[in-house]
Amino acid sequence: MSKIGIQLRGSGAVRQGLRGGGIAQRGTGQALKRGGKARNTRRMNRLEELGRVDAERAYKKKGKRNLKAEKRRIVRELKK
Repeated sequence: MSKIGIQLRGSGAVRQGLRGGGIAQRGTGQALKRGGKARNTRRMNRLEELGRVDAERAYKKKGKRNLKAEKRRIVRELKK
């Protein structure tokens, strides 16, 4: 039985008019929590960059020194 937009079956009365439209149907629940478009923050970008640098291999002494310096730079930026 259904009366003017209210469904009386299931786990309780649910208004059909409030059952998600637009963003909720597109499956971007994370966007709703942040109040708009889901986007990377500056910190998230730095953490991602640090992960890439960690995964990178250095084969020579100079390369190791460069990677270490790059890691130090990223960590300092994260601490700001």
